[in-house]
Amino acid sequence: MKPEDQFVQKCYYETFIKEGEERHPLEVLGEAFEKENALENADLSYIRFAQGEIYFHYKDYEAAVFKWESIHNDFEPWAQKNMGDAYFELGLSSMAEEIYKSVQTDSIVLKTEIALQLISLYMEEQKHDQAVQTIKQAVAMNPDYPNVTKIARAYFEKNEDWMNAVELAVNESIRTESLFWFQILKSYIEKGHTKTIAPDYFRDALSVLYKVDQIQFEQLAVALWRSYETEGAYLGWLREFNDLFAGLELHSLETWHELSAIYGETYFSLISGSYLLKQLAPVMPGILTNWLRITDQAHALQASTAVLAWGDLFPGSIGPQQIADAETILNHAEQTLDQLEYALRLFDSIMQWAKRNGLSVSTRLKWMARELIDFDVQHILVTGMNGSGKTAFIQSVLADPLPERPTQFVMAVRHDDEHALSVISDKGISPVTEEDNAAPEPGDMLEWRGPSRFLEENALIFIDTPGLNGPGRGKAYEYLRFVDGVLFVLNANDPLTDKEADMLLKMKEQVPGLTIHFLLSKMDMIYSKQEAADLVEETVQKVKTIFPEANLHPYTSNYASREAGLDLARFFRQNFKPENLEESRIEKLSHCIRESIADLLKQRLQNEQHLVESINRHEDLYAKLNGAANQLQDVIHEQTELVRSSYHSMTRKIRDELQNKIPEILRKSADFIKPDSDFRKIHLELNEEMNNRIRHFLQTSISPKYEELVTEWIEASERELQQSQDYLDEMAEGFNKLYGEEILALACDFKIMEDWRRDADRMANGIPFEPVNILLRHTPQQVLLKSAGKLFGVLSQNKTMLYNRYKKFIESEDYTEIANLVTNKVMLQFELFEQGLERDVRLFFKNPETVLRETIAETGAAIAETKEMLENMKENPEVYQDPLKLFELKLRQFEWMQLGQKTSGKV
Repeated sequence: MKPEDQFVQKCYYETFIKEGEERHPLEVLGEAFEKENALENADLSYIRFAQGEIYFHYKDYEAAVFKWESIHNDFEPWAQKNMGDAYFELGLSSMAEEIYKSVQTDSIVLKTEIALQLISLYMEEQKHDQAVQTIKQAVAMNPDYPNVTKIARAYFEKNEDWMNAVELAVNESIRTESLFWFQILKSYIEKGHTKTIAPDYFRDALSVLYKVDQIQFEQLAVALWRSYETEGAYLGWLREFNDLFAGLELHSLETWHELSAIYGETYFSLISGSYLLKQLAPVMPGILTNWLRITDQAHALQASTAVLAWGDLFPGSIGPQQIADAETILNHAEQTLDQLEYALRLFDSIMQWAKRNGLSVSTRLKWMARELIDFDVQHILVTGMNGSGKTAFIQSVLADPLPERPTQFVMAVRHDDEHALSVISDKGISPVTEEDNAAPEPGDMLEWRGPSRFLEENALIFIDTPGLNGPGRGKAYEYLRFVDGVLFVLNANDPLTDKEADMLLKMKEQVPGLTIHFLLSKMDMIYSKQEAADLVEETVQKVKTIFPEANLHPYTSNYASREAGLDLARFFRQNFKPENLEESRIEKLSHCIRESIADLLKQRLQNEQHLVESINRHEDLYAKLNGAANQLQDVIHEQTELVRSSYHSMTRKIRDELQNKIPEILRKSADFIKPDSDFRKIHLELNEEMNNRIRHFLQTSISPKYEELVTEWIEASERELQQSQDYLDEMAEGFNKLYGEEILALACDFKIMEDWRRDADRMANGIPFEPVNILLRHTPQQVLLKSAGKLFGVLSQNKTMLYNRYKKFIESEDYTEIANLVTNKVMLQFELFEQGLERDVRLFFKNPETVLRETIAETGAAIAETKEMLENMKENPEVYQDPLKLFELKLRQFEWMQLGQKTSGKV
């Protein structure tokens, strides 16, 4: 046993024990101690070191420390470490830690042992940070030392310190290249402990594992891949792994089934619309290139077509060699795809996306897609020049006449037991009734359903187009990629003109492989059978010159002949016999999908234009509404002044009459004084009489006059306010007509008139009057008269004097103050009413004010919201355009799959 191993196990003392020695070690060491001590240059350190070990094993830790304290030779560092062990056992952790840290040594074993002891100490003391730091130091210093990494892993796992556990597993995997540690790392990944770690952290571990075991490499890569799928670092992982994988040398015999599968999942997930193209551009070429390198037979079709589709839409992003490899793989790939299901699923995903984004795939295109998957019928485009007899031919195969319709629209004609005519537009399908006078829009088509034995027995739907030389002549070309064939109707009077030939060549150019046959109509106008036969032969030659595969059928619109009907049916069966109908329909469905994508992109541009128009419209409305609000304020101000001034003029008349009449009434009260009056009480009686006469005047003159004047005022005010209401109604009607919707309703509150009438009636019939002190005030003259009355009133010879004096006083007195006092009291309620007129007029116009204010606020908010939408649309066009581009990518990939199927000859 090595000396350091003896020190670790504290069995150095065994070196003093001879083989076969039966005495106790302490006895042996004691004898050795005596012998050594007897020497002149005795060195007792080694014996004391060994004695300390014996005491330690027998748990006599104090005796062990006593022995080790005196060690000062090359054993001293170990003796210090052992002293720390003794203190640790005694529970003196602080002393033990201090001693451990004080040991100075170059021995890696001793350092490791001290670290392990400190780890145990820190664990016991629950000092996590110190324990982790010491564990890391021990692993870094001596990872191969027994139990170091085992202890580290166990501690990290127990304390759920997954970051350090992962770090340990990664470092040990790289250092040892041991599959054991790679398995540990994989378990951490699968449990989700690595999701927050940057993907590049695992690059070296993956590189090492690839050299050790490719199978384990694939499993670890897939585990990491899965762990990042839902994390923000997912794209970073894809970039990191693809860079790494691209640099690895792959052998042809290697198979990567799991990686090939996850590459496929990832590709389709990335193009699902959750990411923008600017996010995909840095990673997709690497993904596709690596996928192509390792694809197995199960994924070869998807991988190769994905590469080719991406290369088509983003030229230069994938190298020419990869494109060539993809084409080679495609030619040998198994064609296991259900193409119809793929196309329908793609079309459905486009419709769902459009719905989520407030858009809609054209109903006309959806109608076409639905028709294309009905393999029980054929769609034949019936076209020709105006006057060719096209309409008469279609009419001849129907039991009932076609309804009259605008000639510039395409019409689908099909058999049905019931009659129905519908308009198929981009927005929906609408039935047309006899009462319906609405004209279809330019892009709409019509669908007529009615009884037709010919169409039913031959499973045909005719797509009737406008004449190629009339209004809507371009419509026929829009449906060429939809129909299964074209029946071109020629006029027997001038068949296959140069213009017709040019149009037919244009159709062929647009849709190569399009089946075109001819119907020679108006044959009933050729009276000679020979002439008719010659005409047919001549026309066939002309047709064959341009369209060698085409055939011609001479026809008369007189469909009464059963034989003629059978000939026509035979012509359709022989010449429009479907070959590879499903394949052909799927190609047409692809075109329908492409049109849908283009239409949605067009809708985006239209939406942007609509937002611009909406902003302009709302800004115009906003300006006009503010102008209307200012005009309303002018009206309110004008009406308030008019109502108040007219009311004030009325009350001014009342006030003037009161101030003029009351003094006159009071002066005339002198007739109440008689020569025989009791002048001792005359001032009281006369004061009461004066108040009574004032009250009478108010009741008999002022109240009726006020009632008359206020009634006139209310009627005049109502007429004025009604004019304001009329003005506001005209204003609202102008707004509503201008913008084509019910924007404003500016109804005023005429209930205020009822309030005015009620208040006026109350004031007119209840003018309040409290008696006032007229003669009982204390003016000098009043005092003298009052005193004289009391003094001389009993003397008859003095009554004449008093009578004259009183009468003269009453008739000459100045009653202005009294008149003002009474007038002010009487007019108080009238003036209070006047003060509330401004508020009342405001209440009258409150609803228009509120409506205008709220409409202005709503319009302003709509402008701000629309501007924000427009700004977002302009600043982030990719939010809308990128999903459509990805739909186009899927469609292009589908088209490559179709091409691969044709090339390989597999169905």
